[in-house]
Amino acid sequence: MQKYLHLFANTGDSALAVDENQRIVYWNAAAEEILGYTAEEAIGQHCWELLKGHTQEGRPFCSPNCAIMQRIYANQPIQHFNLIVKNRQQHDVTINISTIPLPADKAAQNRAILVQLSRLLEIRPPQEGTLRIHLLGPIVVWRPDGTQVEGPLWRRLKVRTLLAYLALQHNRAITREHLAEMLWPDLPYDAALRNLNTTVYNLRRSLEPNLKNGAESRFVIYEGGHYRLADTPPYWLDTNNFETQIRRARFAKEANQAILHYQKAISLYHGDFLADLYQTSIWSHGQHERFKELFLAAMDELGALYEMQQEEAKAKELYLQALAIDPCREKTCQTLMRLALRQGDRPTAVAQCRRLTQALQEELNVLPSQETRALCQQLDCSD
Repeated sequence: MQKYLHLFANTGDSALAVDENQRIVYWNAAAEEILGYTAEEAIGQHCWELLKGHTQEGRPFCSPNCAIMQRIYANQPIQHFNLIVKNRQQHDVTINISTIPLPADKAAQNRAILVQLSRLLEIRPPQEGTLRIHLLGPIVVWRPDGTQVEGPLWRRLKVRTLLAYLALQHNRAITREHLAEMLWPDLPYDAALRNLNTTVYNLRRSLEPNLKNGAESRFVIYEGGHYRLADTPPYWLDTNNFETQIRRARFAKEANQAILHYQKAISLYHGDFLADLYQTSIWSHGQHERFKELFLAAMDELGALYEMQQEEAKAKELYLQALAIDPCREKTCQTLMRLALRQGDRPTAVAQCRRLTQALQEELNVLPSQETRALCQQLDCSD
C-alpha cells in the first residue's frame, strides 16, 4: 500500500485513502491544510462521518457504502465531481474530487482500496452570520446568506466609504464627530452630522434591506456616541486574510504547503486596495503601495517555488502577470529572462529586456542595473 501512497505526499491536491470499511488510512499535508484535520485526527475515522459531504443541491452524499464505493466494487469508472464537505471548524468547503482505485494487495491488512484527490473550489463564509468584506479591488460585500450587497443606496460613494473605514478599524468604535468631520470636512458640523445620520441609515438598509424602521442593525452598531461594526461574530476581511496567507506561506515547512497559501493569497487580490475609493479621505497611498508590493512579492515567491518543482510554465505566467502590473520590476524581469533562456525562448527574453529598458526610462528616467545590462548584452537586444 505504502509504495503507492507515498506518491501523493507532496501533491498540491488534498489526498486521502480509505480501506474496504471506508476508514481513512492515509491523509496528506494538503488535506491537513484544506480541511483542517491533522493526519492523527483523520486516520482511523470513517470518511463519511468525518467529512459529512452533501451535493450542491443539498442532498446527502457521504454515507456507508456510498456511490463511490458501489462503483469501485462494480469496477465502473468514476468521473470527477464537486462536493460540499465540513472542515474541522464545521464550515462548508466546496471541493472537486477525483477518485483513483488502487491495485489489489490481498496480503495487506487494512489495505487502501482507493485514493481521493481534491482541490479547493470555494470556502463559504467562515461563520454563520458573518459579513465578507473585500477591499482589494473595488469594495465588494457579501451578506451572511451569500447574497451580494448591491442597489442604489450602496452605489453612493459615502456609503461604501463609511463601511470600508469602519471595517479597517478592526472593531474599534469611532465617534460620530470624527466620522462627520472625516467624510464632510468642508461642511458645518450640524450639516455634516445630518449627512452622517443619512449615510448610516443608507448603509444599514444596504446591508439589511428588510430592516424595519427603528430596529437595531445586526452589523452597524451605535453605542454612546460611537459607531462600529458588530464583532459577534467577527466580520471577514480580505486584507487580513491576504496577509495571513502570505505569512503562512513564508513560514511553511513544505513547498506544497507554501504554494497553497500563496495561491489563496493571490486569489484574494482583485485589484488595487480601495480601487473605487481612491478619491476619498480614507484612501492611503502608503497602504495602496504596501498591498500591491505584497501581491507582487507573493507572485515572485510562488514563481520561484514553481520553478523548484519544474513547473516552469506556471512560473513564467506569474512573472509575466507581475510585469504587466509593474513593468519596472527589474528583479522579476531578470528572473523571467533567465527562465526564458533556459527554455530556449530567446524572443521572450529579448522582448522583456527591451520593455524593461523602455519602462525604466519613461517612468523613472533611469537606466537598467548593471546585472540587467549584462543579461541584455548576452541577448544582443539591438538586433
